[in-house]
Amino acid sequence: MTAGAFRQPVIVPQSLDDRTLAPTRQLPGDVAATLRQRMVAAAAMASVRVTKGAKSSSAEVDGQGESNAWFTAYAGDLAAAALANSGSHGGDPGGEIVARVLNAR
Repeated sequence: MTAGAFRQPVIVPQSLDDRTLAPTRQLPGDVAATLRQRMVAAAAMASVRVTKGAKSSSAEVDGQGESNAWFTAYAGDLAAAALANSGSHGGDPGGEIVARVLNAR
């Protein structure tokens, strides 16, 4: 993986729909380094044994009792995210799910 390089997310192979992928852009080195420092891998990611980073948070919805939780992480060149409705904190419900996805490679 190139440090700080944009990588087009691919879910469906380009050959199936002939779409144009986004052009590659390089993040400035200081920006990439700052992002890595701030994406300290949470305890839920301890089982992921490659270069990794993670971020969790919550989002409130008017009239909803508990916050929705989200967790996103990368390991090597793979990224995954999870959203848990009424999940309280991002790392609690989503971290384990994302770690399982990243370990399934």
